[in-house]
Amino acid sequence: MKLGKHLLVLLIVLAMCALALGTVYAQEPVELTLLYWNWGPDAVQTSDDIASGFMALNPDVTVTPLGVEGTNWGTYLDGVSTLIAGGERPDVMLVASEGVQLLVASGLALPLDDFIAADAEAIQPFIDDVAPAMLDALKVDGKQYLLPFSWNNMVMYLNTARLAEAGLEMPPEDWTRDQFLDYARALTVDADGDGTPEQYGYAWDNSGMFISALPWVFANGVDILTDDYCAPQVTDPQVIEALQFMHDLIYVEKVAPAPTSFGDIYNLFQNGNIAMFGAGRWSLTALLPSGFRDFDIQYFPGNPTRTTIFGIGGYPILSTSEHPDMAWELVKYLSSVEVQEGLVGSEEMPFSNIPARRSVAEEITAFPPPHSNIFYDSLEGDTSLGGDFARIVTSPPRFNQMENIFLRYSSLIFADEMSVEDAMAAAQQELSSVVTCN
Repeated sequence: MKLGKHLLVLLIVLAMCALALGTVYAQEPVELTLLYWNWGPDAVQTSDDIASGFMALNPDVTVTPLGVEGTNWGTYLDGVSTLIAGGERPDVMLVASEGVQLLVASGLALPLDDFIAADAEAIQPFIDDVAPAMLDALKVDGKQYLLPFSWNNMVMYLNTARLAEAGLEMPPEDWTRDQFLDYARALTVDADGDGTPEQYGYAWDNSGMFISALPWVFANGVDILTDDYCAPQVTDPQVIEALQFMHDLIYVEKVAPAPTSFGDIYNLFQNGNIAMFGAGRWSLTALLPSGFRDFDIQYFPGNPTRTTIFGIGGYPILSTSEHPDMAWELVKYLSSVEVQEGLVGSEEMPFSNIPARRSVAEEITAFPPPHSNIFYDSLEGDTSLGGDFARIVTSPPRFNQMENIFLRYSSLIFADEMSVEDAMAAAQQELSSVVTCN
């Protein structure tokens, strides 16, 4: 009887402890902060959908999306740095290839290898469904820091109504830069002969290297940095030649206006005042919802070999996270077929990036443009993402500073305020203190 009384007291104490612990957990659910580049409504919607979907499966977890403004990946990364310096402790963030080296070098990204090994059975179907080199591109010193979520490459958009007016067919897949120039000339119209065309053959946005000069530099078989990212090489003759070609499109050939924002390019393209521009899948979010269908896409022209620049986005777990295990669950959730299918969208409302999963990416061919298979096909063919015609965007640790310097001098070139040689000589000197392995 005495033993029973003690047992009863013990059970009551244990029950009270369990109740107290349960109350603590109920009052303090896991909270995760997800940083993303707030470049527009599509970015906000994607992040909100990710948060709500994950919370529906994990009711004890709160995911708060936090948008960071920026005109390009470099300024976005600057904003993230400022946010963290101000005391914010995010758990997961969206980052593209351009920021991976920076996050690793600054100690902000955690390697995922142990998480992947412990969850191998669950994550293997995703790994099997992704181009191997896409995973390799997100490794640093042999460690996996991101799983690919989505990606984009640069292709050429062409107004098919304008092509028909000029008596042109769609260019071939292996078209060269010389052929591109022939198209640009044929598609430029100066009806009154005053030297200022009413309709241009081509236009570009110079707010980022990825969307401006790098595709043309890569087409020349060179990069603006050495392969190990230890030194700049913007004075390389092939870099100079590519930038001179772009300058001359404006001031010699007069087939392109001065660099124009994408917002203006989309309007001018739909009105027929610009016939071609380079971009990724994100442009569909502006063209298709407006009902515009008179366009198609082609690989970027080669010089002479076709080369497609590409970049990958993913969500690393940050060292600032107080809940890395739950952050991994969120990263794993992002690799699911269900979430990846959300990146496809519809003809009326497509999403801006290409899903990382090969099987899901095939779904984007169900709606315009006619050759939408080109978006993913540039990664197919071999383990180096298409061999000669797919190359990862230049991504050194101090990418944001490097890009700012390069864009400043390329802007002077495209404004005809500085010669290509002088601009790149000055850029080489400034970049030498930013791009280094010492």
